[in-house]
Amino acid sequence: MACTYPTRALSILHEAGYEASYLVYDYELHGGTRDAAAKLGISEHAIVKSLVFDNGRDGDERQAVMVLMHGDERVSMRKLQRATGIHRLLPAAPKVALALTGYEPGGICPFGLKTPLPVFMQETLATLPMLYINAGARGIVAAIPPEALRIVHPIVANLASEKAYRIF
Repeated sequence: MACTYPTRALSILHEAGYEASYLVYDYELHGGTRDAAAKLGISEHAIVKSLVFDNGRDGDERQAVMVLMHGDERVSMRKLQRATGIHRLLPAAPKVALALTGYEPGGICPFGLKTPLPVFMQETLATLPMLYINAGARGIVAAIPPEALRIVHPIVANLASEKAYRIF
């Protein structure tokens, strides 16, 4: 009997040989990783944000990347620009992120992207025993070992900001 999953991302994880367990919570618009962590009873540090950045241009001139970052940390734009070689990157507008990934903001994940994007991963994510990442729909989080991120061939780097405040 075939096993079915509620999202394409969970199916991709399963097909790649990773146990595709998932958690469901009551998604709140603009609640972010802090809200998800509280509702799921897990550490916000173990939640992975899938963030899309682009250079603000349209069509063939657009350059975009995805960053996987701890839920309680923010991305250093200086480090990201250095790692990508793209000199002007900004958080992608929600409609741009949806067009590039095929996922609504709040449910964006790196698995099964509509448009292939280079994926950059915060190096310290690999040190955790379990990660919790959006599974392609708002309110559904996949529980995965860090090795499962190999599916997307991430470029591993230190992208975390040293500043104490959060923007992204």
